Amino acid sequence: MKAIFDRLGIRRLLNLGVTEQLGLESSVRVQLSNLIAFLGIFSNIQYSIFFVIAGAPHYQFMNLIHLIVISLLVLVLYLNTKERYSLSRIILVFTISVPLFFVSTISFGTSGGFYYYFLMFAIVPFVLFSYEEKWWILFIFLMNTAFYIWFEFFGSPGVFAKGTLLYHKKVQDLFRINSVVSCLSFVALFMFYFLRNINRIQKEMIRTNDHKDRIFSILAHDLKGPIGTMSKFLGYLTSSLPERDELVFALNELKKSANQTYLVLENLLDWVRNETKKTQCNLEKLNLSLILKNALDILNIQATEKGIFFETQISEKYSIYCDERMTSTVLRNILSNAIKYSHPNGKVLIEAEPVSHFMEIRFEDHGVGMTHDLLEKIIEGKRFTSGFGTVGEKGTGLGLLVCIELLKEQGGTFQVTSKPKEGTKIIIQLPLAD
Repeated sequence: MKAIFDRLGIRRLLNLGVTEQLGLESSVRVQLSNLIAFLGIFSNIQYSIFFVIAGAPHYQFMNLIHLIVISLLVLVLYLNTKERYSLSRIILVFTISVPLFFVSTISFGTSGGFYYYFLMFAIVPFVLFSYEEKWWILFIFLMNTAFYIWFEFFGSPGVFAKGTLLYHKKVQDLFRINSVVSCLSFVALFMFYFLRNINRIQKEMIRTNDHKDRIFSILAHDLKGPIGTMSKFLGYLTSSLPERDELVFALNELKKSANQTYLVLENLLDWVRNETKKTQCNLEKLNLSLILKNALDILNIQATEKGIFFETQISEKYSIYCDERMTSTVLRNILSNAIKYSHPNGKVLIEAEPVSHFMEIRFEDHGVGMTHDLLEKIIEGKRFTSGFGTVGEKGTGLGLLVCIELLKEQGGTFQVTSKPKEGTKIIIQLPLAD
């Protein structure tokens, strides 16, 4: 169904005026406004044709009313594209009642059952307006309810010329049946669409709360350790005059904790940006060897402490077309994981070569590896609980997820193969620079 809607352009029409700045609830109201406008245009065209065929009284005047209403509904769609949503909704709720009032007053009377539509239009403002606009909701509801009561109890049947289709009672009954079925169908469509999007809003709220809990968890646990270490060594340095060796050791620990804090914060911010669709990708020609060297420099202390050796086989002439910040984040995350899950005094192999229109970069370690279930979660982009490194290092579980999303943003790919106790191999591809 989604593919059919996309092919027919229906989804694009329903999303007229919907922007990234709108919240989910506001977007739903704009979509409903567009849906009602399109249904109104279709209905007015349809009834204009029916009135001519059936010989309805004053059908020329009614067709003029239909033309005006269609023009106003097109204006509603235009105002939505210009992001004038409030004015668009106000015009819409008044406009849709106009043809019903005239057709029930000067043409059909109560014979065709067109006044039933007033009951449907009485509930439309409840799905179009927010609670803050409750006075508009109440006014439109009372107006349409009053119209329905008037025609139901004080209206009179239409007078139809002999020889026209509408002169026959069965044809009048067909119009009445059509009115009832149309009203119920439209109400069902509105409510189904609204319920569907309420469900989306609930899921978004659950996802937002889940993200909030995740962020608090990272701030409480993964930043507490390195910041506590920094505080400890700063207190030590400010309360005494350490020897040179002790000073170098303390400064190295401070640098390691600062790097760890930086990586955690960067991963957290990149994850939040990606989840809120606020990631900005600035592609440019960059030297791969230089970006990799900068990433290794940041992780130098962490690698040296564990005795991890990096064997790089990358030509300095290789250039890639990517976003520098995103790519640096990806490389640091992959290398940090390789250090974390490699055994002390282990080796990490880094290779790169052009493959078709991409630069393929391979990272291989012989550390603890990953289970099949964990690999599946990573490949599917699902969150997972990060295990401890070989010397007790703690991770956030965001690193590889951030890598996958940032690579997608740049038109790259991510592959991972791993076996427990044998190691992990990660292959990423980024577009080559022309």
